[in-house]
Amino acid sequence: MTGLLLLVVMVVWLVVVNWIGKFVTTKLPERWWRTPARVLILVALLPLPLVDEIIGGRQFEQLCKENSTIQVDRVKAVGKTVYLNSLPETNVQGTWVPISVHYWRFVDATTGELVVSYNTLRATGGRLIRALGISEGNVPLTFKSSCEPKGSPASIEAFENFGITYIEPPIKKNGEKNDNN
Repeated sequence: MTGLLLLVVMVVWLVVVNWIGKFVTTKLPERWWRTPARVLILVALLPLPLVDEIIGGRQFEQLCKENSTIQVDRVKAVGKTVYLNSLPETNVQGTWVPISVHYWRFVDATTGELVVSYNTLRATGGRLIRALGISEGNVPLTFKSSCEPKGSPASIEAFENFGITYIEPPIKKNGEKNDNN
């Protein structure tokens, strides 16, 4: 059903853009460049509904490159026991599509010292996608919606490859905050 809705929206937009091109070019004098002008108008207006995703996709790609590393001192990390210090997800400001950053901070269970850290990113679709609800979860149409550093430890086995033991976070007492970074 989603694909059908997207197809209908695309056909309607193509008809509207074609009509705009025809309307504008009929106002121009009948010269050899009238048809190329219409084609130029069509090419310029056709991607307009997805321009925020096109630009937002490039911004997302740049942010993914900036967050493509895992911070870990492999020598100091060996033999440590760590747990995930949960931090809230934050939204990146100044982007064309909504992008959020999830901070993964694994701290030493005894000292609270930061041992492993990295960030993952998630983007949602542009205005058209969100307004029409075209895709489940508002996933972008023009780029992959998430990224994480290559080799990020996502399992107990991955931590074992670093020589680190992973445990579940300790249970906090009422009102107690975990202030580790």
